[in-house]
Amino acid sequence: MDLSQLGEFGLISRFQSRLKYRSPQVIQGIGDDCAVLSLNNGNYQVLTTDALVETVHFNLKTHTPEQLGWKTMAVNISDIAAMGGQPKFAVLSLGIPSSVPVNFLDRFYKGLNQASQKYKVALVGGDTVASPKHLFINLALLGETLKKKVFTRSGARPGDKIFVTGTLGDSALGLKILESPRKKWKGSEALRKKLVQRHLKPEPRVEVAAWLAKSKFRVTSMIDISDGLTQDLGHILKAGKLGAELWEPDIPISKPLIKYSIINGLPALELALSGGEDYELLFTLAPDDVTNLGIESITKADPPVTQIGVITAKKGIRLISKTGRSKALQRPMGFNHFKGKT
Repeated sequence: MDLSQLGEFGLISRFQSRLKYRSPQVIQGIGDDCAVLSLNNGNYQVLTTDALVETVHFNLKTHTPEQLGWKTMAVNISDIAAMGGQPKFAVLSLGIPSSVPVNFLDRFYKGLNQASQKYKVALVGGDTVASPKHLFINLALLGETLKKKVFTRSGARPGDKIFVTGTLGDSALGLKILESPRKKWKGSEALRKKLVQRHLKPEPRVEVAAWLAKSKFRVTSMIDISDGLTQDLGHILKAGKLGAELWEPDIPISKPLIKYSIINGLPALELALSGGEDYELLFTLAPDDVTNLGIESITKADPPVTQIGVITAKKGIRLISKTGRSKALQRPMGFNHFKGKT
């Protein structure tokens, strides 16, 4: 069977019957002009959307359909988590070339469904259209936050402590490996798979965000790390016209990244500082809270949370080495969709 035989509504019906997670707050889901949701708890809503375009954001030679489905949902969930929210409802739009088989879409929805079930997100609608050449994916996600616990990029002050969840740089190296299949990478297959998995199947830090939202800690700013530590820290600093000191020995780097970098002659620290798509949380806490509430309660979280620096009044990002030497870091410009990499 191909898409011309199945048709738009046949495709929608096919996927609707396979979605496993159901929310009791959905009054009307897929099948009408709009989804109808019951939200009467008084909390705030947060909304995000993310577009993924074949050859720009993903390569079908390196992503399986299941991995692409998972990542489509996960990267949006990470944005909700960065606001201190819990993901709730999603709508998905697909631009599908005629060359894409129904089996591919079945597998894509399998990965999407796995993420939906794990993070309790109900897919309640969307749109499907034909695309002339490349696969186009757009997912919009609605979440909820506690009224007084909406975290934003702005709000950091000099003296605030800087924290990150998990480890950094794994996804960037995983992408390098995927993009160089002919390169004779040194190291075990197990190490390679761990790094590649971090790129293909990110784990949004919803649990840490929820814990922070319910805690007594004053989170003064937060962002998820999609473009790299220094790039995304730069957004926090720009919002407050601030600077930062990062402590080199405390930048969290995984053992697989360290080992694989050493044997392949790659700069692990550089990958951790500027590599993208880790989808870890980067946030700042009021210094009094860190002292009075105890840092142990947060650094023992799972995934681990690490204090990596401090916000300063002096603009710019400086890296402080183990010996105390200070080095200015240039904030990378990141990706510009209309100019390419800069």
